[in-house]
Amino acid sequence: MADEFVLLDTDVWSRVVLGRRDSDPEVVTWRRMLVGKQPVIAAQTEAELRFLPRANRWSDESTERFTAHLEATPTVPVTAEVIIAWADLRANCRARGHGLADKAHVDDAWVAATALAHDLPLLSGDQLYRGLPELRLLKAED
Repeated sequence: MADEFVLLDTDVWSRVVLGRRDSDPEVVTWRRMLVGKQPVIAAQTEAELRFLPRANRWSDESTERFTAHLEATPTVPVTAEVIIAWADLRANCRARGHGLADKAHVDDAWVAATALAHDLPLLSGDQLYRGLPELRLLKAED
């Protein structure tokens, strides 16, 4: 996929899309970085986000508003390439001693694998993704 697409991690999507009035400098920078780009999310991110209203028993109205925002963002599907990228990434991270090998970060590994499999830049506020030279992380200076 071309660089006009940017994969958003769950934290970025939540703060950029839902936190419309968020004036945190980090969020302002993320919004600036996304101008002219098409944000997309991994299937794992969609699953995490769809869990929120169910787990927190949101009202129907709140759930509908949230779902409308979510469905306006394209989801990159899990493909055979994503599955292979996930397995390779986890094995490589285990060999390097990188945090993405930990069970606690399985969800994050799916997001990273989606970026790798589809050659997408990843925008995340999570420091966990650093230290992976094969992953294209967007940084504020990009």
